[in-house]
Amino acid sequence: MLLPVEPAPNLDLSGINLDLPGTAKAEEDVTIAMVPSEPVGDPGENPEVATKIELAKAYEEMGDRDGARELLQEVLGEGSATQQDKARDMLARLA
Repeated sequence: MLLPVEPAPNLDLSGINLDLPGTAKAEEDVTIAMVPSEPVGDPGENPEVATKIELAKAYEEMGDRDGARELLQEVLGEGSATQQDKARDMLARLA
C-alpha cells in the first residue's frame, strides 16, 4: 500500500542574509596575508631543485645520509648557483 505524498512546503528564503558581520574584512586580511611583501628566494632558482634540497634536509634529519647525498648530487647538476652552493655546504656537513 502506497502512502500519499504531500508536496513540499513553499519556503521563501530570499529574506535571509548569509553575510556575517566582519566577513568581508576577514577575507581581505587573508588575501593580503597570502601575497608575499618581497620576493622569496632567488628568482633564478628551480622549484624542483629547491624541493630536492628540502628533501635532503629531511633525509639528513631522519639519519638517511646516503639518500641526502644522492639528492644533493642531483642539485649540483640541476640547480642554480645559489642552490649548488647550498648543496656543497650540506655535502661538506655530511662528509
